[in-house]
Parts: sequence; structure tokens; C-alpha cells
Amino acid sequence: MRIEQILDAAIAIGLRDVTLRRVAQRLGVGAATLYRHVSGRDELVRLASFRLALARQAASDDSHPPSHWAEVVCAYADSLVEVFAEQPQLIGELAAGRLAPETEIVFLEPFLAQLAACGVGTEAGMRLHNAVAMLAVGAAAGAAGARAAGGGAYLVAGMEKAVRAAGSRRYPHVMRGLHCYRTSERAHWRSALLPMLHGFALERGEVLPAGLVEVERSKTQAAREAEQQEATS
Repeated sequence: MRIEQILDAAIAIGLRDVTLRRVAQRLGVGAATLYRHVSGRDELVRLASFRLALARQAASDDSHPPSHWAEVVCAYADSLVEVFAEQPQLIGELAAGRLAPETEIVFLEPFLAQLAACGVGTEAGMRLHNAVAMLAVGAAAGAAGARAAGGGAYLVAGMEKAVRAAGSRRYPHVMRGLHCYRTSERAHWRSALLPMLHGFALERGEVLPAGLVEVERSKTQAAREAEQQEATS
């Protein structure tokens, strides 16, 4: 029994109505077999949601197959940020070491395969995955935290109040830099992605496609404009 079989069965049943008993019946195994891979229904639903989101991304990519490794990385980063931001419990599972090793393999293999098709070897692909995963999880954690706190503008207002209460002379650098918090993680993580990709391309003796750079810059600008509108609404 493989974890991807369990997740596919859960998705086929429907995540709203899925239970471990129904998955076990569908696969023709005992429920105890499933507990070797997932701790319970909550983890099953979270992991199946993760798989479903990435599968949808892959399906959308099939209509426009990536012609460059950087396009693969950008699409993967988009998927990871979206999934972790929508399912912040996954961040806690990851931090606690409760995500089964098989789970990461399921999502890592297609990413490495796409990179290989674009001429990026496995070792380099693993480095790219690790860098993108750290960026995506950090961005998603920040977005989830800001959302839980009532939004980026609310967070900044609270920080400003705390700094003033302590005395601006105590935290002069924080006070001067607080305006940077007014653009939240959606724009910030994108502006960090391009330099990382530029650095990787430089190691390979390449330059990034001009079209991809422009697309990513336009996405960053669109995210900043959306955040400004939210802050003023």
C-alpha cells in the first residue's frame, strides 16, 4: 500500500464525506493498514487537499507545457504557497515532523521529472526544491499569520503602537522600517523568487528568459496593487 493510493482513493470518494473506513473499503484493506501512513481523518484530508491542489496545477500546466526550468519552478512555487496558505495546518505538521516521508516523495517526483525534461539534473533539482520549499513555506506562514491577525494593515498598526509605547528611541530601526510591512507576503515572496532563479541560472552559465522575468515582475506588481487596494478599503 502506497500513500498516493490512499490519497487518490480519498479524493475519489470526496473529501467532504471521506472516512478512513470508506477508504479502506475502497482499497480492499483493513483500516489498520491506513494508520501506517496517516494518523487519522484530519491528516488524510489535509494531505489529499495538498495532492489535489498540486494535481490541478499540473493539469493547468499541461495546456502550456513549460519550455524552461524556471517556468517549472515558478509554477511549483505558486502551488506550494497557495496550498500551504490555504491549509496552514500542513505547516504545523511539517514543523512537527508528522508528514510521512512518502508524502513528500509523491510531490517531489513530478517536480524533478519536469526539471529533468528541461535539462536540470536531479542534484540541482533537489537544491531548487529545497530553496523553493523554504521560500514558499515561509511566505505561506506569514500570510496565514497576517490573516489570523486581521490582515497586514492591522499587524502594522499594532506594531506601531507597541513601538511608540516602548519609545521610538528604543527601536529606531524598526520604526523606520515598519512601512515595509504594508506590502504583505504575496508581493514579498515573489520579489525574492526572481533573485534566487537568477543566481541558479548564473551557476549554469545561463540567463533567465526575458518573457518569464517580465511575467514574474508583473505578478509582483499586481500583488502589490491588490494589497494597496485592500489596505485602503
